[in-house]
Amino acid sequence: MSRIEDKLAELGLELPEHVAPAGSYLVAYRAGDLVFTSAVGPRTNESNITGVMGKDCTLEDGYEAARRTCLRMLTNVKSVVGDLDKVKHVVKVFGMVQATAEFNQYALVVNGCSDLLVELFGENGKHARSSMGVTRNPFDGVVSIDAVFEVAD
Repeated sequence: MSRIEDKLAELGLELPEHVAPAGSYLVAYRAGDLVFTSAVGPRTNESNITGVMGKDCTLEDGYEAARRTCLRMLTNVKSVVGDLDKVKHVVKVFGMVQATAEFNQYALVVNGCSDLLVELFGENGKHARSSMGVTRNPFDGVVSIDAVFEVAD
């Protein structure tokens, strides 16, 4: 098991099983020392965290959805590089939060992903980030997040 997966276990977490893409695209693509992930949500093969922030989800629900989305994204990174210990730095995270027009605390929701990346990768988990609200996410997921990772050979 990798050092990062050991940290996940210490946190009582594990990477979910790979979820096949919903179309003819890649879940992640490596270009040189960068891995670009496709946006994913909190959906696993068994369940999904759905809802609309500002209507039927609390900040805690959104935060947990972003944390779970991060785990799914890391599964996709691992599928490309083979070992999460190869991640040198998290470069950029972009989070889209399914929300009402009145809700504006997107950053607090996407913190679920960002905080987990810092817990796992330390200073190398700190990244540039954007977050925004959207009317709908695929499969009604509370969040949809993509990222860019710098990786070693």
